[in-house]
Amino acid sequence: MLRRCETCSVDIDEKLLLRLKEWRLEVAKEQKVPAYVVFTDNTLIAIAELLPGDEAALIAIPGVGARKLEQYGADVLQLVRDR
Repeated sequence: MLRRCETCSVDIDEKLLLRLKEWRLEVAKEQKVPAYVVFTDNTLIAIAELLPGDEAALIAIPGVGARKLEQYGADVLQLVRDR
């Protein structure tokens, strides 16, 4: 998913990943866009694995640019904090 080797351990917060996907679906419905337009699955997986604590850590994740950070950053960081 994050282009890891098959035997590399992955520590993903599955509960957080589920919450992120639910949040993404709500946002996508509100904006009338496909869910992947908000964030791709790979980006959500990276967030659930890396658990960014601030905007600098979040924007370092592939798939999170300045625009998405501005639009969704506060919500995503709150979901990470609330996990």
